[in-house]
Amino acid sequence: MSDIGYRIKCIRKENNLNQIQFAKSIGISQGNLSEIEMGNSNPSAETLISIRTQYNVNLNWLLTGKDLKKGEIFEDDYEKTLIQVFRILDDYDKNEIIEIMQLKERLRSIIRS
Repeated sequence: MSDIGYRIKCIRKENNLNQIQFAKSIGISQGNLSEIEMGNSNPSAETLISIRTQYNVNLNWLLTGKDLKKGEIFEDDYEKTLIQVFRILDDYDKNEIIEIMQLKERLRSIIRS
């Protein structure tokens, strides 16, 4: 199994989809998806873009398996985990997380004063 095929399979399983459902959602056949997951073929650029769009996946991670972009540095493991999880959320959830963090900071400011 190729690394990219394995990552695509992980995305599918994380979303609790079978191959037919996942393949349909990204615009390919189930047979094509099976070949990709087994490492017998590579996904097209269009397929990668579709996965990125449909499942909000970091394209760099999808292609390389690496979470970090060149030059990207995290302060600690908390920050790294926060960014990794944040990247996979949809826009609604991202905005909600930002609001929670802003509220938390306002409450800390009140407590400190």
